[in-house]
Amino acid sequence: MNNNHLHFLLIHGAWHGSWVWKEVAESLLERGFKVSCPTLTGLGERKHLISKNITIDTFITDVENHILYNDIKNIILVGHSFSGNVVSGLAEKYKDRIKQLIYFDSMVVKGGQTPFEITNSEITKERIKLAEEFDNGVSIPPPSAEKFGIRDFKLVKLLEEKLTPTPLSVFQSKLNIKNEIGNGIPLCYVKCVKPLYEALHSSREKAKELRWPTYDLESGHDAMLSHPQETINLFFKILSDNNN
Repeated sequence: MNNNHLHFLLIHGAWHGSWVWKEVAESLLERGFKVSCPTLTGLGERKHLISKNITIDTFITDVENHILYNDIKNIILVGHSFSGNVVSGLAEKYKDRIKQLIYFDSMVVKGGQTPFEITNSEITKERIKLAEEFDNGVSIPPPSAEKFGIRDFKLVKLLEEKLTPTPLSVFQSKLNIKNEIGNGIPLCYVKCVKPLYEALHSSREKAKELRWPTYDLESGHDAMLSHPQETINLFFKILSDNNN
């Protein structure tokens, strides 16, 4: 495993931003890897750009431009939560640049589907209702830290300060891919099991149905925050398994 040639491209999920990867990113850099963590439109420090016009394609383009303008190659592409959709979209376009896809406790959506189509109907109804009450349907306010498996006081405070509303429209937009999910690139699914994040039940089942290599992580949904070292160790195990 040649650290100098691999670039970890870490994509955050809904409500989060690049900040969520800070500790993991710093540790990977110290170990000689290249790392970048772009923030998606309308979230984190780009929250001022939130609108009803943001789609999965917008998020994919965010990262696509990050890749092209920084000429990033030899990518280990990690998509957390909602950004499983971003991973799938980029795999369609940049097979020559991506070495490994890691669906990190993330959504697994087929081409032509919307995220809401694979989400439990009660959760979908609740999120639409929350968005309508919050800002007339533009965005879904952040869930509690506990929903993401975070109970440590300092981390709870961090999430309360940093989480931002997510555009409702991204959950209602289709994933525009034509090839099979992952486009033939080596991939795996990381399942955060303590506790399981309820909204991802169908995605975990899809990964199982597709017989993807699956790794369990003894953490809640935001493992990069609550269990950064365990997250990095698992990344190394995945790379090692893929090289054997």
